[in-house]
Amino acid sequence: QLSTSSHLLYKNHAQTTRSIKAPHNHYHETTMQSLIWSSTIPLHISHPSSPIPYLINIPRVSYLPLLLPRLTTFFGPVCSSFSYEGILLKNLPVGLLADLYAPELPWRVVVEGGLEFDMHDTFMNSVKEADFIRYGTAKGIMSMSKENSTTLWNSVVDNDYQTFHRISSILLNPSIPLKHIPLRIYVPSTPSKSSPSDSHPAPLASFKIIQTLLPPRTPNREVQTLGMALNSLLPTLFPSRRDPILAEAVLHGASVPFRAPLEELMREAAYADGWVSLCVVMVDAV
Repeated sequence: QLSTSSHLLYKNHAQTTRSIKAPHNHYHETTMQSLIWSSTIPLHISHPSSPIPYLINIPRVSYLPLLLPRLTTFFGPVCSSFSYEGILLKNLPVGLLADLYAPELPWRVVVEGGLEFDMHDTFMNSVKEADFIRYGTAKGIMSMSKENSTTLWNSVVDNDYQTFHRISSILLNPSIPLKHIPLRIYVPSTPSKSSPSDSHPAPLASFKIIQTLLPPRTPNREVQTLGMALNSLLPTLFPSRRDPILAEAVLHGASVPFRAPLEELMREAAYADGWVSLCVVMVDAV
């Protein structure tokens, strides 16, 4: 049971869409997590060999490589890698990639041949790491039955929120106390600021990832909020614990309130792999 409700102002960096509130009661079709799972990003996928693009809305929590079989069938040549304006896209959740690069929609990406990666292994390794961060042991995921671990992955492939929630609840509610929040903060290597003559800056070629052990409560037993964590880890970008003065933390296309407790973000708004993956965006670039 969540103790408080969370508010996220949903917006693409170029346009505002809607405000979403997560209720106090148990998860159902209108909760924050299910709304995130139902959120999609329109893609315009092209291949150098074809003048005809492939158009699709892909769930924010999904992964681009899951489209490869149908793209190979559609375009003909074997497809295995994606790029955006010449930048190779990593095997991260689509929503996280969109937060990092803030593209105009529909997002125009290019698919080509290249190195192939096992998305299943990449995902499960990330789930195991998140489980270890949470409890100091990966016993939860490692002892999960083969059937349940397969079902967990298939729920991501099929974008089946109800099945995902049933399996992930096992990982999030063991008999041992929560130790740390699986949090990653993606920081642009050179945060770009928009200007009157450049309303849409060039995409970031690189970013660094901040990851550390953050408990759900501070040493004096205060609830650890996002603002506290950002101020502690990146005081230059986040000089205030209360307000986004220089930069904001974006999650699922939303600017996250600094007062949000980290544990609630983990339970309500983590990606399918269990990680709360935030992107730093300069205030005047939002």
